[in-house]
Amino acid sequence: MPRPNGPSPAIARSPHGVDDAVGKTRAAAIFDVDGTLCATRSTTSLVWIRRRLTPRWRHRLWLASLTWKAPLAWMADQVNREWADGIIYRQFAGLPAAAVHEAARQCAEEVLLPSCFPQALEEMARHRQEGRRIVLLSSGVENILSPLAEALGAELLAQGLVEEGGRFTGGYRPNQLLSGPVQPPPSQRGRKRRVLETYAEEAGIDLSASWAYGDTINDAGMLEAVGNPVAVNPHPRLARLARKQGWEVRRWRLLR
Repeated sequence: MPRPNGPSPAIARSPHGVDDAVGKTRAAAIFDVDGTLCATRSTTSLVWIRRRLTPRWRHRLWLASLTWKAPLAWMADQVNREWADGIIYRQFAGLPAAAVHEAARQCAEEVLLPSCFPQALEEMARHRQEGRRIVLLSSGVENILSPLAEALGAELLAQGLVEEGGRFTGGYRPNQLLSGPVQPPPSQRGRKRRVLETYAEEAGIDLSASWAYGDTINDAGMLEAVGNPVAVNPHPRLARLARKQGWEVRRWRLLR
């Protein structure tokens, strides 16, 4: 039977003292990853890891296939997030899990951490000093993002890839906080909010005293759920919503 790979708890915890904060704080700072915390796209890690683990000719063929897969995933996302996720995570099918885990650590060190906006890291440091829990909330997968969360001393709320016989099947499991009798919302916007609200209820977090940072309309749900929403380098739809709601807008840049 295929089994989910990666941390079994719904909330992947970091060893950098996050667990010690349980019970000592009731607020959190929640960060989206791609485009908000890091100057990356949702496919950045996938492309980097596949380039490392597949022969050059096969990687080039796969890149060429993205010319139709990427628009298909975008169209699917407009209807149902599960369809889009299925297209994206099938790209991991057949890759050896152990090699992906190692490549994910290298990707965090060589790509993701250097791509973190300095202003985001400063915000994290401020929130940590003021006693808030640091949380990464992503529609990505924990198999890839766990090394980044560990390096930043953050908790991670993400999905998971399914492994069978030491290789990824191309299947995935939604964030475990979406499990239960109630059907998950079809949109990423709704799913992120549901995950955050369930996490807050289980962890005893006061969302009205919490902060959230996002860059696209898919992050609007989690921004609406907190008392201190911040739109970071917002895409046009989120920028319009931020103006309408009176949310704070930040412009973060990498230092050159």
